Amino acid sequence: MVEKDGIVRVGLDAGMNALVRPAMYDAWHDIVNLQRIDAPADGQFDVVGPICESSDLFGKRRRLPRDTAPGDVMLLADTGAYGHAMASRYNLRELPPEDVIDGPVA
Repeated sequence: MVEKDGIVRVGLDAGMNALVRPAMYDAWHDIVNLQRIDAPADGQFDVVGPICESSDLFGKRRRLPRDTAPGDVMLLADTGAYGHAMASRYNLRELPPEDVIDGPVA
């Protein structure tokens, strides 16, 4: 985590190469800290990737637990087929592994 100009940024291993929709379309994806799923979302963070470009941003001012820490497992929800189909090896980065979580249909 890094704080600059009063904004705390949480960095993820995945970058805009793995999910470009927020950069291209300002798409919203819920972001959840799975390590602290029962903790109150009492902190506010910008969630960014490791590419260090202004478009490497998954969400601004997102509510997450204040004690979010390096190494926590984060969920970028509802990326779906577009997340995988639009992913690239931009800047020689590897594609992230994918996990599919099946659950009850609402």
